[in-house]
Amino acid sequence: MFIQQDWLMRQIEMIISAIIRLFFGKDGQGSGWEEALRQTRAAELKEELAGLLDEKQLGKAEDLLFQSLDPEDGSILAVAVDFYQRANAMTDQELEAQGFTREELLEGLGQAVERYGVYLPGLWDRPPES
Repeated sequence: MFIQQDWLMRQIEMIISAIIRLFFGKDGQGSGWEEALRQTRAAELKEELAGLLDEKQLGKAEDLLFQSLDPEDGSILAVAVDFYQRANAMTDQELEAQGFTREELLEGLGQAVERYGVYLPGLWDRPPES
């Protein structure tokens, strides 16, 4: 089980890194990524999601994120990536206590970026059995 969860955690990290490079610049540092997160609407959403995560309301936070996704506003994609990065940093126990798995994080991340016209081939590949 540990191998599978570790594999999923790395997959989520790699996908997030690829999305940041694709939409916001080569390494996620600098104007594109950080500027998108500073935009007013995005900044407010990011803070609200962070608050919900702190309150251990991952499900409610993800629902709010999906209600806020707007293919015309790339800054919200930056917030989505930040959200899944934060959620992926949770321990397996923290995720489980909130009724989530890493598989669900990976699926949510995939669904979020698909709303922006990005299909990630192989996203649903399964990890090696432990």
